[in-house]
Amino acid sequence: MRFSRRPRCEYIVTNRKRLAATRWQRRQRESLPLLGSLIAETQPSIDDVMDKRVQSWIVTEQANRDRRAVQWRTARRDIAARDPGVRHALLTYWNGHRWLPGDPSYLLDVLHGFDHGRLVLLNGVIVAHRVVIPVSEAIAAFGKPKPVSGDWFGRRASKSTTPRAQIPSHGHPGPYKPRQEGENHERQ
Repeated sequence: MRFSRRPRCEYIVTNRKRLAATRWQRRQRESLPLLGSLIAETQPSIDDVMDKRVQSWIVTEQANRDRRAVQWRTARRDIAARDPGVRHALLTYWNGHRWLPGDPSYLLDVLHGFDHGRLVLLNGVIVAHRVVIPVSEAIAAFGKPKPVSGDWFGRRASKSTTPRAQIPSHGHPGPYKPRQEGENHERQ
């Protein structure tokens, strides 16, 4: 079964993180200037903040690893409970699918899709149930399609029969006739 290991990394305390914690504490003090000295007394030192973050990181990483292990066990238990032919087809689909990372949540999604009909067993191979449905089935399932919407005001967009020379520069035929040469363009 395809499996990608999750790399372990530790929390590294850097000067940038220390400066960020210092700025955070300073903003807390400046947010209430009258109580700034009282707030400063209750704030932990930067070393204590960094130690707490390191410990929190360790606990969070272990919780994530435990959650991921439980997901792997659940997926393997689900696969093992299936018929041998279905089991072989699911594992072949999982191991040969290059777009799915080797993560338990994706494997559980594949199993969920198989259980709910998105993926089906066809001649011993797992395939997507149906990518495109015929128009007749779509109309039967969802009803007639909605009419094509128009512009903001509900008017339908239509093909213009106005000659290109008569269309103003903004692209829509205006209410005015185009000017002819020799016409008086002054307002009366």
